[in-house]
Amino acid sequence: MHLQQLGHPPRAALAPGQRRPLPFAPCAGPVAPAERSPSPPQPPPQQQPPQQPPAVALEDSRTQAFMSWARGPASIRFAGVRPSTFAGVRGLAASSDVANDALLVEVPRRSAVVLAPKQRNSCPGLVTDEWWRAAPWFAKMGVMLLWHKRQGGQSSLAPWIAQLPADTGVPVLWGERQLAALQYPHLIAQVKEQQREWQQLYDELVRTGTPAGAQPPSREDFFWAMSCVRSRTFSGPYIGSTLQDRLRTAALVAALAVGNTALGLADPQKTLSAAIAVLLFNVLYELILSRSLKQYAICPLIDLFNHNSAVQSEVSYNYFGDSYSVVASREFKKGEQVFISYGAQSNDSLMQYYGFAEADNPQDVYVMSDMLRWLTALRPVGQSRLEALKASPLAACLQQVVIQRAGFPAEALQAVRFLMAGEQQAAAGVSSASKAGSPEQEAQLALLLAEVVRAELEQMGSSLKEDLALLSGGGGGGRKGGLSGPEAAAVAFRVEKKRVLGAVLRNLGAE
Repeated sequence: MHLQQLGHPPRAALAPGQRRPLPFAPCAGPVAPAERSPSPPQPPPQQQPPQQPPAVALEDSRTQAFMSWARGPASIRFAGVRPSTFAGVRGLAASSDVANDALLVEVPRRSAVVLAPKQRNSCPGLVTDEWWRAAPWFAKMGVMLLWHKRQGGQSSLAPWIAQLPADTGVPVLWGERQLAALQYPHLIAQVKEQQREWQQLYDELVRTGTPAGAQPPSREDFFWAMSCVRSRTFSGPYIGSTLQDRLRTAALVAALAVGNTALGLADPQKTLSAAIAVLLFNVLYELILSRSLKQYAICPLIDLFNHNSAVQSEVSYNYFGDSYSVVASREFKKGEQVFISYGAQSNDSLMQYYGFAEADNPQDVYVMSDMLRWLTALRPVGQSRLEALKASPLAACLQQVVIQRAGFPAEALQAVRFLMAGEQQAAAGVSSASKAGSPEQEAQLALLLAEVVRAELEQMGSSLKEDLALLSGGGGGGRKGGLSGPEAAAVAFRVEKKRVLGAVLRNLGAE
């Protein structure tokens, strides 16, 4: 099955040997897409794919110890990839030419950090059972990482734990000034809410969730563990029994059936029917269970794959081998970075949970907070019209407006048409604005929307040109040594947001 990095619909793909695996996905939720603007969208200008920085193999002692552990005690199978950095970013490079459909990495379940549904407290010396039951999945996995970290060399995962990054670079670890550099109120609000949630979880852990006599983790360690989990975990359907478990069950049922028959304790026909019924019940139970329950997994070495939305490779669970694997979805040349897909995620999701923005991300959107403030500032709207909109089913549609490159969502367009409508049309209610008006009315609508987009761009604090100069090191007045990690990530993120709004302007015929 395919694992998702979290919360995304699985893609259809095949695992090694053409067995269809179960889907797993990355653990983060993308923003819903928007609908088109009133003007026909124009295709974005053709851009050359960015050239990948050269791979620099990681040969430090921690990485070497980790790879030795992976080959040995962890029994991780891998071929054609090695840990490397690309302009300072860790990832996996092709150590030789990689063929399409080649197995890249396979990690046994026993060598991964896995959280099953309703799993009992895995860290009784670190957290109480009450805290464990109430905690969300990512907090549970966070304390599982901290438990392994406390075990030091005694942990079965010690070499992997030792090479995890000390700073994951995600915005939840940033300060106010670094968050403000995103120039994007929607994500800033999301990250601040995440910070409040994590702080509350930590406070509860310290106050009531730590067993008597135990030392709670520091806030820094707790946030570090949570950020590792959120940036490395995949989720997928839960399978309660492995193939080995099923075979043992079948063997036990068969032994009981043969024993009952041999001893004359039961009719052979009835015994056979009962045995078949038991086996069918177990199979059907597992199928129903896998549809309703979810498991979470962090897989050493697989967690080094970086994301590219143009790549189809995903993490899969192989039922027959009780392992997680990644298969190449295309050919990779030696030295090239080998990517997987984290799913269809906007840059909002990628930045919040993984600390980066993907250039020219086809899934990217711009979420405009309180679009109504721009509309009322640019065009006078009567109080009675505003009250009518507030009392309608569209009351909330201008609060968080999800804008694609193609334009604004249909509900937002309907609300703006209603606010712009004449008294006679407005008297018919908001439903009268659900369809496009005359060409002249739609042209006026496009002009107003373009003004709204320009107003949003102007309040961001810097232009696209200025941000690109900062990233290239030619911003002037910048501090020596260039941008810090969070600063560079924030500037790269807002560049992509301004590109989305620029595409909207082009599709409105206003650029």
